[in-house]
Amino acid sequence: MSISDALQSTESSLVVASCAGQRRTIRARLVCYCVFAAAGAISGCARADDASADSEHKLVTGRIGAGALTDSRYSGGADNQTFPVPLAEIDVGDFAYVDYWEAGIFVASNHAKTFGLAVVATPRLGFSSTDGQRLAGMTRRMSSIEAGLSINYGSEDAGVSLGYLHDVTGASRGGLIRLLTFKHFDITSRFGFDAYVGVERLDAKVADYYYGVADHEATAARPAFQPGDSTALSAGLHFNFDFGRKSSLLFGYEPTLLGRTVTRSPIVERKMASVFFIGYGWRL
Repeated sequence: MSISDALQSTESSLVVASCAGQRRTIRARLVCYCVFAAAGAISGCARADDASADSEHKLVTGRIGAGALTDSRYSGGADNQTFPVPLAEIDVGDFAYVDYWEAGIFVASNHAKTFGLAVVATPRLGFSSTDGQRLAGMTRRMSSIEAGLSINYGSEDAGVSLGYLHDVTGASRGGLIRLLTFKHFDITSRFGFDAYVGVERLDAKVADYYYGVADHEATAARPAFQPGDSTALSAGLHFNFDFGRKSSLLFGYEPTLLGRTVTRSPIVERKMASVFFIGYGWRL
């Protein structure tokens, strides 16, 4: 084989690898949002069927729409990115729900519906080597869907949940234990918000995959590092302002304080990660 042929072959291989990486990224993002898109389609159909019914007799209630979200380019990174997202806060009867970045289906509950067991799913975004200066030369971390079981206690206005979620897409192959408590507040008939606080215990597989530096990724300025188990604290405020016949303004803020072991990682630039979102919602 001539030198020219070898160069052409190498270039073709690099193009194929790049395209494959882009396809994997697109697939991961589609997986992260497919549950929300499916919920939106279901709710749209139900809304059409129940348009003439009273709200208390509707199968699907809540708000669904779209907007923009600003987040760190990667968890622990200093730079931000803004991208469009679906926004959904809906209940399907008393057996399923979508609460922005989480979807769940109840598989068991008591008669009063104050205690239940649900299957839940939520996305975790990865990163590429171009998402920050400290990531240069690192292997891509794929986005994932974490799903599992959650025990929920409370009502529509307040409650607490304890669950275990595991990466079902094979990115980190790890899991986490999560404790959340929430409270709903109605300020006026048109304006209200949900507040929550929570704690997550990431196992070593999740923390090492998204915050660690492997031996082959180590440099003089970025030593190899494995954080191991880590505990993160999170909170959030989700606001809704209703106007017109069916319209709503949806916006929110979600800060997360990364665990102490994770913040020691050479790729982490900030201890606090913040998410902002705003968009338009249609009341179902």
